Amino acid sequence: MKTTTRKARGPAPLAPRTRQHPLPWWLLSSIAVALVALITAVSFLASRSAPRQTAAPSPTTKIVTIDGQTVPAREFSLFLAQERAATFAHFQQQYGAADGPHFWTTSHGGQTPAEYIKKRALADVTRATVQLGLAHRHGLLGDPSYEAFLRDWAAENARRQKAVAAHQVIYGPVQYTESNYFAYVLNDLDFELAKKLSDTEVIKTPETALRAYYQAHRSDLEQGGHSSTSSLTVRQGRTAAANTLTFAQARAQIRLAYISDRYQMMLDQLVRSAHVRVARTALDAVPVE
Repeated sequence: MKTTTRKARGPAPLAPRTRQHPLPWWLLSSIAVALVALITAVSFLASRSAPRQTAAPSPTTKIVTIDGQTVPAREFSLFLAQERAATFAHFQQQYGAADGPHFWTTSHGGQTPAEYIKKRALADVTRATVQLGLAHRHGLLGDPSYEAFLRDWAAENARRQKAVAAHQVIYGPVQYTESNYFAYVLNDLDFELAKKLSDTEVIKTPETALRAYYQAHRSDLEQGGHSSTSSLTVRQGRTAAANTLTFAQARAQIRLAYISDRYQMMLDQLVRSAHVRVARTALDAVPVE
């Protein structure tokens, strides 16, 4: 048997190398500068198109100062919460806006719901702050700051909890929420301020003014129509004029109503003349969702 011998193949010859010429330094520098400019431009456009994400202010951040009294974000948020239902109703009724992820940031009639609710909350907190300041000036409130309110709220809840544990009778809730207790304080101050201003004759009640007020409101003073005159009943067959309380019968009621109206008018004037300074950046950062 004949055998053949193969020649071992050596490695394939390498293709001849092409000599590479390096790019000149000035061209490399130009490319680098162009790349930096491109990256900068892209970053700038991205930052312009992307919505700004601003961190929410801390609870103690100043949102607005009213007649020298600072309103922190925590207090302002209470008024935002109170205005949420009215804001939804306004934009649903006026523009047919539906709740959704873009509800607060969609403009209707040149205003977004976020802008609208903050404007309403600013009006509310301005009135409340003016009222607290008035109560402070007339000795009904030792400290009108929100920090003092929070201390009083904690103390009141602690008192109620202790009374319940001792099986004592308490009126109202076992524990107040922050917003409910703030509303309670403001409502109580309304009554106390009107009385104080009358007692000190800041609000005067001359007889002529009371009689004029009676004449303007006598149609609201039918016998049996008010708790203070509930013992007076309306007889069938009498005319409306015959059923109307006389000035002498209604004088105490008229006086209270007159004082209340004058107090509200005074508060309105103080609110209109209040010095309000808004921390705009902080206000814009307050979340409403």
